[in-house]
Amino acid sequence: MSINPLLKLKSSLVFVSLFFCTQSIAAEKPPWDYDNNIYLELLQNSDDEMLLNKSTQFDVCGTMARNTDQMAVGVQINKERPEFIRNIILDFHPMDNGDFRDVINQKIMDMAFEMADLADGDKSSDDSVVAHAAWDWCIAQEPEHFAVY
Repeated sequence: MSINPLLKLKSSLVFVSLFFCTQSIAAEKPPWDYDNNIYLELLQNSDDEMLLNKSTQFDVCGTMARNTDQMAVGVQINKERPEFIRNIILDFHPMDNGDFRDVINQKIMDMAFEMADLADGDKSSDDSVVAHAAWDWCIAQEPEHFAVY
């Protein structure tokens, strides 16, 4: 009995996601750790739209960092089938939203393929070079782009 390749890939991505979620927290928290989001506290006493955009950006960039790392591991595992993995990434990160989410999702795709050789499935996303590169790119974007979230 042969396992459907799509099911095998999705299962491996789910496994990798669960593996990363169950890893112990490193002594030094990654920059995208929830407790590092200073904008949440600032928003409690303000209704400033820019602070709201920065807080949203913080959350989106943290998610992007982890997702990019996971997708890079998926590319690494399936490097002999780039079109197949490209379609899988598009299932998770579509580029037909008509807003800045498309830019984020395209960057996830690009970085997953560009940095697949640096992905390390034995490390959590918190320690990943790929995740940190995605975070650095995302957090450097203009906060106004995150008003669509």
